[in-house]
Amino acid sequence: MKSLKCLVFVLAIFFAFNAAAFAGAPSPTTERPIPVERVSPPPPPPTPSKSAVEPLVISKHFTVGLGWGGNPLIGFVEKDQYGYPRTEYGLCTGIGFAMTWFKGNPSAEEIRDAEARVRAANPDVAEKDIPSLVRKDLGMSTLSYVSLGLLNAEIGYEYILSDNIRTRLGIGLPAIISFGINWDF
Repeated sequence: MKSLKCLVFVLAIFFAFNAAAFAGAPSPTTERPIPVERVSPPPPPPTPSKSAVEPLVISKHFTVGLGWGGNPLIGFVEKDQYGYPRTEYGLCTGIGFAMTWFKGNPSAEEIRDAEARVRAANPDVAEKDIPSLVRKDLGMSTLSYVSLGLLNAEIGYEYILSDNIRTRLGIGLPAIISFGINWDF
């Protein structure tokens, strides 16, 4: 019995040393390594689109208007370079100050795509005609708006008639029906 214990102990030590001796050794393989010259470089990162690189330019214009309700009689409008208004503020009918926010403007990407189509169709187009041609291509000349002021609140639609003329029609308080036209300079 003593010799059997001794034999089992020797075999256990033998297997333990063999396992430790070959641990971490490279495993045999039949695959050949890929030569370095055959490895293709990774593809270049995608280039950002023009709209991501160049955001729309927002500029402030003086505006004068006629009407009843929340359109500014004297004020300012912030528009992008294609004539779409973003915000508007100024003195409105009565002795009040109003601020207007517009909704429904096309995205910068939609505008850039329309500009590319206009320039491709008319390579000799004058720069001053680009905004109106882009709006015509997009077919978006009506925007919804919300106007809040000291003495009024209204919602409605604004129509872009040209690069410098806008008109609106809405409902609100205290004027039930509000309307107006603005000239931007």
